[in-house]
Amino acid sequence: MKKYKKESVLSVIALILTSLIWGTVYAITKDVLNNIKPFTLMTLRFSLSTILLSILFFKRLRKIKKKDVYEGSIIGIFMFFSFFTLVTGISYTTASKQSFIVGAYVLIVPFLAWTINKKKPDTYSIIGAIIATVGIGLLTINSSFNMNKGDLISMFCSLSFAFHMIAIEHFSKESDPIISTIMQFAVTSILFIILKGMFEPYDFVLTPKLIKSVAYLVIVCTVLGFVVQNLAQKYISATNTALILTLQSAFGGIFAVMYLHETMNLQMIMGCIVVFIGIVIKETKFNFIKK
Repeated sequence: MKKYKKESVLSVIALILTSLIWGTVYAITKDVLNNIKPFTLMTLRFSLSTILLSILFFKRLRKIKKKDVYEGSIIGIFMFFSFFTLVTGISYTTASKQSFIVGAYVLIVPFLAWTINKKKPDTYSIIGAIIATVGIGLLTINSSFNMNKGDLISMFCSLSFAFHMIAIEHFSKESDPIISTIMQFAVTSILFIILKGMFEPYDFVLTPKLIKSVAYLVIVCTVLGFVVQNLAQKYISATNTALILTLQSAFGGIFAVMYLHETMNLQMIMGCIVVFIGIVIKETKFNFIKK
């Protein structure tokens, strides 16, 4: 049996579930930003995530090394820029357009992995990435698509997420994924605290709805989601991770219908199917046909 085959399969399943969770983030964030400033939201999200994960894994955190601090901080900087550009860009564009632009990391990651980690993508990876990108476009692009300031910021967000995945892959083989995740959260929260102090007031009102939304973003979307990603990338490549996580665009469209009462049309349904086809091509390499 191929080494880590079982772990790889479990990682794929876990990332699909993570995509389902992260598919809810765009609509919830867009809704929450009506009641709280963006840097304040990110400060709460990552500060609380750092504290929660540190409490849960305190014994492991006591064994932290300088190497863990260094590597986790580098990955954390990319995480910060990913969410800084995400929460800034969404203020100037729609959630659906940002979803498409950010999801374009599925095309960026294979070539970054080739350049930085010397992992040449195979033909199926390229074909799967292109098909998945077409699917994301069907999910999110309409006849009124045009570029604005928010779209340009979201392009940097896509690039930042791509570098974040590559950095995790580069450092994950010998690092503790839990400690790495805690360091990423800590660096991101510190940088958002600085931005909040510079640009936003410290007073805000925690309504019951806001508390529930922030708790969901912290516990489910941040702590659980990123721990799963960091663990999964010990066994599968950044290219595979990026491709699987494009499912969040499909799940995001479905969730927007339920949460924000948006409409699901035939084009969006076709987009979901095309994204799924792209992932199937990459993961199976048509082995079921060969057999």
